[in-house]
Amino acid sequence: MNVGNQTIEWLYSEQLKVDQKWSERTPGGFTWWADQNAQTIEVIGEEQGPDGETGYLISVRTDFLRCVDLNGKSLSVINTLLLPFASMTGPVYDAATRTLSLCSLVRVYEAIAAWMNPIISVAAVLQVGEARIMGAETAELLGAEQALSGHPRRGMRADPDEMAGMIATLIGPLGKQPSRWQGSEFQLTVDQHMQKPPSLMANASERGFTVEFPYGDHSSLCQVASDQPHPRYGNGLFLLQSFPIVGLSQMEGISLALSLNAAELRHKPWGYGFGSYAYRDGTIHFTSFFPNVIYRTGLLPNLYFSTAQRARAMAVRLERRDWTHESFTPRHSALGRMMDLPKEK
Repeated sequence: MNVGNQTIEWLYSEQLKVDQKWSERTPGGFTWWADQNAQTIEVIGEEQGPDGETGYLISVRTDFLRCVDLNGKSLSVINTLLLPFASMTGPVYDAATRTLSLCSLVRVYEAIAAWMNPIISVAAVLQVGEARIMGAETAELLGAEQALSGHPRRGMRADPDEMAGMIATLIGPLGKQPSRWQGSEFQLTVDQHMQKPPSLMANASERGFTVEFPYGDHSSLCQVASDQPHPRYGNGLFLLQSFPIVGLSQMEGISLALSLNAAELRHKPWGYGFGSYAYRDGTIHFTSFFPNVIYRTGLLPNLYFSTAQRARAMAVRLERRDWTHESFTPRHSALGRMMDLPKEK
């Protein structure tokens, strides 16, 4: 059994403890009803890594809304209510079915499965909870319907699974404690990994780090902070990547953010597909929040390299320019531009 299938079986049997009566097996995984929103967790593809190892794309998708029509009002609601407050999942719109789903997507390799699999399980639990908490309000604001469903043979579930209440019983209470990401861990990550490419420039504090990546003739910014609590999950680790883009109207920017969600959260993640894109003030942002419950020693460097992958992909997609040796000259950083450093000869 490959590591992708091992991940699925571990999630089904050991971590989520899925009730067989309220689940159905699929070719790549399973669909289950922890409450009244179907969630599908499955392997949707595989890739060869740079060292020849095989990575498996693990998708977590929860039915959220149906009968959704995108127009100026609905785009504004989505960009105000859903996109900027993403934690480990993002909304993905399917025009063919007029549905909005909550989605996460990540690669799993043999070497990282032991610590990545529990993080996937938290993303799954958050999706179930968010569908329950936000479904009715969002449906009303969008003039849509909640995507409620029942088991094909047993119908609607009357009593939710224990996992459906994990936000209230575990994740929220842990979020009332101080952020588990603290102090020297940020500086150590910067010192060990960010004083060379793919970083242009980086600095750390007791509460996080900031790093710049090449982005056309300029740079994109990634900010990681432990002092920015989530309104629902409390303390943890906040991540924000920002990519300036010119010439878009507000509605075009929001539509672009949704299309980026569809690309990264349903088809191929450019980093870790935990979070959501949003649009504000001429900038595309990718936002993630990792609750205290998923803290792992050594996770920060992996998050950093994940953001670097996304930064490179966005430079290609939005600026039409891949990274080269010249991309990492100091003049591309914010400080270099301020000092008007010359091009490297």
